[in-house]
Amino acid sequence: MSSIRRCTWMSLGALLLALGLACSRGDSRPSQEFVHEAYVWQRDWSPELEQAIADVPSELGALRVLARERSGPSRTPVDIAVDVEALARIGREVVAVMRVDGTAPLEGISLQEVATHARAWRAKGVRVRGIELDHDCATSALPAYADWLARERAALGDLALSLTALPTWSTSPALARLVSIPDGIVLQVHAVRAPTLFTPDEARSFIEAWSRTTRRPFHVALPTYRVRLRDGTPLSAEPREVARFLAGLRERPVEGVAGIIWFRLGHRGDPEAWSTSTLSAVVRGESLDPRFLPRLVDAGGGTLDIVIENTGRVDAPAPASLTLSGNLEVLDGVGGYAPRGTSLVARMPPRLRAGERRVIGFVRGSEVAIAAP
Repeated sequence: MSSIRRCTWMSLGALLLALGLACSRGDSRPSQEFVHEAYVWQRDWSPELEQAIADVPSELGALRVLARERSGPSRTPVDIAVDVEALARIGREVVAVMRVDGTAPLEGISLQEVATHARAWRAKGVRVRGIELDHDCATSALPAYADWLARERAALGDLALSLTALPTWSTSPALARLVSIPDGIVLQVHAVRAPTLFTPDEARSFIEAWSRTTRRPFHVALPTYRVRLRDGTPLSAEPREVARFLAGLRERPVEGVAGIIWFRLGHRGDPEAWSTSTLSAVVRGESLDPRFLPRLVDAGGGTLDIVIENTGRVDAPAPASLTLSGNLEVLDGVGGYAPRGTSLVARMPPRLRAGERRVIGFVRGSEVAIAAP
């Protein structure tokens, strides 16, 4: 009996230890990591864009490249002059994307339009994974959209198919059939409801509703850009806000979320999108504190240019004011800055990309110094 009791107590102790370890692990559960990809959504393949593609951050995987559009009320076909050789050189997986404007039916439009591009790219050495259709179908038209997709999907062969999707579709009885047709879904949670571009709480609610409705893996498209409404109102996807959302999604995962697709990959010639440095910092969860360095640069003739440089990794508005000291004879500002006493002040400071520097004024005098912001 004693040996039986001893075994029983040992088993009970082991059970309690296991429960304790389980509770401990529950308190320190590792956050979820996601696959990250990016859209290349430029219609002009400039040298700056080609450089950005060559320097894509290591945290990003495949690139989803706009290849063809059906644009305007008449849905005129437009092919994007993609630098296929540049895509082949980088060696990353690529998805060829077709954008179809509007919510009208898709008669006269075929996925073969973009599949032809995908096959041609593949023949030139690009690692083409598949194609994607970006079409904001009206929720009421989803049954007909699913019929069209089923017919088109059958002719794609080995090309994988993904679709962009709107959160409003989650209320449609046709959604279950629709999401069963493609190989992947990208849920767009930005620019869904005017005049909002992105809010973390709304994006979270969109994702949770989609997860409850579909029960299938999906990706989430997050914004990296700024736009201006017709009335001039600026809207911006601020890195801190998007990073806060991403951190929450990592700590409190939503079932089915398989990865993040960033819209869009920026470059030096695209001032309305984040720099690749900022995108990398957000993906990595690094500090987003801006760092600016003011300096005085000899411009000749006794004049000093007042220069501000973003020495951090994050795009951010420049300081609203800079204060100078010394014997100031002349002080003036440019680029939105104006003198106010011994300071330069801007009502709307310019946004500087990581690594960017800008002349914001000039000064003449002796023993001139400038204070860090």
